[in-house]
Amino acid sequence: MKIVKRILLGIAAIIAIVLITALFVPKDYSAEREIVINKPKATVFDYVVHLKNVTRYNTFAQKDPNMKTSFKGIDATVGSVFLWDGNADAGKGEQEIRNIVPGERVDLDLRFIKPMEGKADA
Repeated sequence: MKIVKRILLGIAAIIAIVLITALFVPKDYSAEREIVINKPKATVFDYVVHLKNVTRYNTFAQKDPNMKTSFKGIDATVGSVFLWDGNADAGKGEQEIRNIVPGERVDLDLRFIKPMEGKADA
């Protein structure tokens, strides 16, 4: 009986350690990628800010050449939206321009619908 108690206490201790450790693990994460493009910054920005160019460099769009795409709003302005509906690799969703800092950055809201729902900032 003492052996069973020691085994149960050992299991309880392991579970407690895992739960206590989980309290201190960061809840947020981020992923970054970098690539060097040998073009002037203004040229690259002008290309990226236009949502109609997304299918030319998005790897998921390239996996499904039959993907249906559409656009809402005036391209390259805050509030413009790129919508897609493709196969299992590409899924279904939309991305909307949330903010533009001319010549510097484009902030996007990504909304995934299929194969699973989710939201992300880019």
